[in-house]
Amino acid sequence: MTKIFNRILVPVNFNRNTSLLMNKALQIANEFNCDLHLLYVQTPMTVIPFLYDGTVSGSLFNFSTEDSSKRLEKLEDEYKLQLNDGLLMTSEILPGSWQTVMKEVIIGKHIDLVLIPKYHRKFAGALVQQINISKLSQQTQCPVLTVTRRFDVTHLHNIVVPVNDFIPIKKLTMATFLARKFNGIVHLMGQKTNSKSEERINTRCITKSYQLLRDYTNVRVHCTSEINRNEHTDTLAYANDVAADLIVVNSGKESMRRGWLGKWFGKHLYRESNIPVLTIAPQQ
Repeated sequence: MTKIFNRILVPVNFNRNTSLLMNKALQIANEFNCDLHLLYVQTPMTVIPFLYDGTVSGSLFNFSTEDSSKRLEKLEDEYKLQLNDGLLMTSEILPGSWQTVMKEVIIGKHIDLVLIPKYHRKFAGALVQQINISKLSQQTQCPVLTVTRRFDVTHLHNIVVPVNDFIPIKKLTMATFLARKFNGIVHLMGQKTNSKSEERINTRCITKSYQLLRDYTNVRVHCTSEINRNEHTDTLAYANDVAADLIVVNSGKESMRRGWLGKWFGKHLYRESNIPVLTIAPQQ
């Protein structure tokens, strides 16, 4: 089977999400036979440290370089031995903002998957709240996966892929790879619109996407159109309905909750969803 990931970026900010992220990163690295690169970004010191679930958030409280180095070294010592033989774990500390530094590291170190922890509670100090994942994916052309506690890379039985007004080749490729590897089902989901011309385009695209997967892959495919149904108003509702293990979306408007609330308040799917979300920039 073709190797799809080679090097994973794991941003750590030394809070309760760190152990969650490290355990999931190890699972993915061992399953796909790829290296891990740990990154801590030293952000500017804030006036009042923010308490993150009883502990000081590393993203808002600036640790000293020496303290950060010790913490990273401890992480490496704790988790490196759990990597399969031949796989590498490296780390670095860089100053700046998470968004900018991560963009530079992804491009400079040829990262092909980024993991972001998604804790079940919402905190301003959490990375998923600080980073614009949709923008990061667009700028780097690198997939970004929000990792929840329920995520299990070997249990991707139901993968939801929304299809709009074009055939999402990159999403279909990724979803097909994962479904084939773990014997899962790809759920193609059409989108409802108020325009008949847009509905025709959407219907044509989801039909062609379905035909592509049926003709050129051996994965199980379920196809549904939201045009004549009212009970599903967005991707998240449909994903919950089919007990999805993963949602694969394009960056941009597709990664946001539908409706005016999503547009005005930045209701990104990866922030709202308890289901892991893989954000992929559409093919340029």
